[in-house]
Amino acid sequence: MVVAVTAFMATGAGSASAAGAPAASSKSATPGAVASPTVSGPVTGGTHGFPFTSSAVDLRSHGYAEREYFFSGTAHTFTSDQPLSGDGRWQVRKGSPAPYKSRMVVRAPIDPKKFNGTVVVEWLNVTAGRDIDVDWNYGHNQLLRDGFAYVGVTAQIVGLNALTAWDPERYGSLTSPSDDYSYDIFSQAGQALRSTGPGSPLRGLRARHLLADGESQSAGRMTTYVNAVAPSAKVYDGYLIHSNGAAGAALSGTLRPPAPTFLRTDLPRPVLNFETETDVLGHLPARQPDDRFHRLWEVAGTAHVDDDILVFMGYQGHRQTPQSVDPACTSQRNTAPQSYVFDTAFAALRNWVVSGKLPPTAPRMQINAEGTDVARDGFGNGLGGIRLPQLEVPTATLSGVGNTAADASPISAFCRLFGKTVPFDAATLAKLYPTHSAYMRAFTAATRKLVAQGFLLPADERAFLFDAEQAPVPAPAG
Repeated sequence: MVVAVTAFMATGAGSASAAGAPAASSKSATPGAVASPTVSGPVTGGTHGFPFTSSAVDLRSHGYAEREYFFSGTAHTFTSDQPLSGDGRWQVRKGSPAPYKSRMVVRAPIDPKKFNGTVVVEWLNVTAGRDIDVDWNYGHNQLLRDGFAYVGVTAQIVGLNALTAWDPERYGSLTSPSDDYSYDIFSQAGQALRSTGPGSPLRGLRARHLLADGESQSAGRMTTYVNAVAPSAKVYDGYLIHSNGAAGAALSGTLRPPAPTFLRTDLPRPVLNFETETDVLGHLPARQPDDRFHRLWEVAGTAHVDDDILVFMGYQGHRQTPQSVDPACTSQRNTAPQSYVFDTAFAALRNWVVSGKLPPTAPRMQINAEGTDVARDGFGNGLGGIRLPQLEVPTATLSGVGNTAADASPISAFCRLFGKTVPFDAATLAKLYPTHSAYMRAFTAATRKLVAQGFLLPADERAFLFDAEQAPVPAPAG
């Protein structure tokens, strides 16, 4: 397993609807003042003969195809005549124009009848010095089985430079002046996807709804995008902000938002903010109440980057950068299955945008009296938040924090984001669960509760129960 692809952090369950709350519009966004870029492709050739960030999933077996496109035009910066306020209600204007050329990776159903009309557009994360499709990795199971299209967008100059270095023959023409232009580039990527012409990157599929998405550093940029650009651009119909901290990213130059940066409450487009346990303390100053266009989900026991995703991205990374090395951590990495709740987030945001059905409200994670960590039970597991059955019926301590580097490698420095898993010993397991049947009864009840609360999809319920059936609980004798 290869993991130079890691490290992305730059910085009560209720009803599924709210009585009397106006629903989000089910109509697609009305296009705003966003230019339509020139699109070329599908892109072929190059030294490697395939796109950087190509999927580690066998897409053909799911009836999907992956293609890469270039898009180009003139992008603008954004600026403000006033300091950016903490409430996110910024008044910005376009700044200087400059030419750019970037790329997008499109994964879409081959059969138009299998397309559900919704496109997830991910702002590719560049914290590791290259593009990483983090949220595709977390949520691809739901995207593939429900007929979404997915598009990963290279919006930042770090990603462009890494592409050019990896395959200059394929990517040598890509260019951008600076990240100040990234917000307009991301808008223009969405505008290109709304086209139904013969040059559309969706190749005849009609996008009814676009969902913008970004994780960690990209989540900070997504926060700034929502507050600054979304009100006038009107390209995206909903937003999924995954693992952001307490402040948005810089808008342009030295113009930065304060900490905390709250999401503006006057944008009539749904925003689902998804925080892992690793991120709860960092995001804590920016917590805000749920309302008709905002939901915050904090998932107990989960890590910013967990073991499943590290392994998955390792397959992709090995193909692209086989010289990469593994991180060495002092503890076993977090094994809580965050991806299943993230599947639900994609489904919930789509339902919210398409039908106006509000996602369930989630209890906040509890914080200890000192404010230094989440509050924990006797096993060391976090209290509050969305409760996975792996925490309600525990066989290990699952924490989003506490891991550290075991060597001096720069890659190992990211172990702090991987959380940790400390399995219970045999005596503890036997005391908690005298028989495997007793364990399964408790685990099944906790899993069904999570489904009933609206935080786990029925398809993933079956996967949870299958994994639990195979678990060695209680531990074998000897």
